[in-house]
Amino acid sequence: MNFALLLVLAAAPAPQSWQFDTDGTPKVSISNVNGSVRVEATSGKTVSVEATQEGSEAERARYPIEVEKDGDEVTVRMCCGSCGKKMSQCQDPVPTHFVVKVPRDSSLEVSTVAASVNVSGVAGEQELSVVSGNVSVKGSRGELEVAAVNGSVELAPELLEDTEVSTVSGDVKLKLPRGAGATVDFSSVGGRFNGRGVSLGSTSQKYGNGEHDVNVSTVSGALDIQSAE
Repeated sequence: MNFALLLVLAAAPAPQSWQFDTDGTPKVSISNVNGSVRVEATSGKTVSVEATQEGSEAERARYPIEVEKDGDEVTVRMCCGSCGKKMSQCQDPVPTHFVVKVPRDSSLEVSTVAASVNVSGVAGEQELSVVSGNVSVKGSRGELEVAAVNGSVELAPELLEDTEVSTVSGDVKLKLPRGAGATVDFSSVGGRFNGRGVSLGSTSQKYGNGEHDVNVSTVSGALDIQSAE
């Protein structure tokens, strides 16, 4: 190993970590401004959080990470100086990367500004809000609500429940589970639904028995649905 590489490794900040015992169905809230958020469902009742920040020690000190548990609610956030400030007040925050492992039956609330969100295997309700960044949700079993301004949204539920997605310019891809029933309502200004243009209006399509409502609205994005027969 050469000297330059040793210097790089020595300068890399060590991840911060936290761990909490829960009743197995906690509500986990995560907010981030810049970087990424990854949430993975695991067996057991423990919530574990790992956070890694880029930048110098002085830069990281201006954007502290706060992780706390109150009852069975776990809150994870990157702060802008004071943790009382709104995320919109951040100026050039260092990239912060959260890896959060939660019990499978957790509910989830995630809010980011310029950070991608990747969720795998979480069965409870999920509410995800992203300004600029891609969203990927796989293996869900509860209701989904996703809002994105600029970034793609990919949903691959294990069990379909009512779903609501809104975007400005992001494309939405939904892979329906085998045998899932959905009534899909798509509204758009200039987007496309399964390759067909939709201008200043809405269109609807039924899959299977149409049991669950899937509402997607966009300004200029596209919706593509893959149905497993």
